[in-house]
Amino acid sequence: MTRLRLRAAAGLTATLILLVVSPSWGAQEGTVKAAAAWVGQGRFLPTGAGISYFVGTFSGVLFVDKDEGPFNTAKILCPATLEVNVNGGSQRGEGRCLITLNPTDQVYAKWTCTGVHQVECKGTFTLTGGTGRFAGITGESEFRVRSAIAELVARPGELVQETAAGLAEWPTLRYRIP
Repeated sequence: MTRLRLRAAAGLTATLILLVVSPSWGAQEGTVKAAAAWVGQGRFLPTGAGISYFVGTFSGVLFVDKDEGPFNTAKILCPATLEVNVNGGSQRGEGRCLITLNPTDQVYAKWTCTGVHQVECKGTFTLTGGTGRFAGITGESEFRVRSAIAELVARPGELVQETAAGLAEWPTLRYRIP
């Protein structure tokens, strides 16, 4: 009887140890609806007949629909490029993002989109990794950006500088933190 109890205790202990050190222990996953009002600055460069190329950054604060989840009130900073067909108004863009809760807990992401300039750009937003509590994070969402030019500054012989504002939306941002 004593041997049976020892084996049972050893088996239970081994199971508990495996649960504690298992990679899935503490894993967090979910889906949130998120949005961020953003401001952007950059420059448009003519890169062909009827083509303008924007290089700049966008920044804002990320809010989720339920005031909970790992990204609520995180700062977001995205370097980006955008190619605009001036004659037809079509655009395609891409960029990277840094989502920051604090200096040690950050998420990296990338995105692409297509659409109509100054109306909207739709595409995919992918979580590619992170630091601190977000190390190993993965995820994805459809992505929609709406914008309007707030100010254009053109000086003779210089590039056109743009200041813009808009709204970014992630209707179903799925994430998994190992």
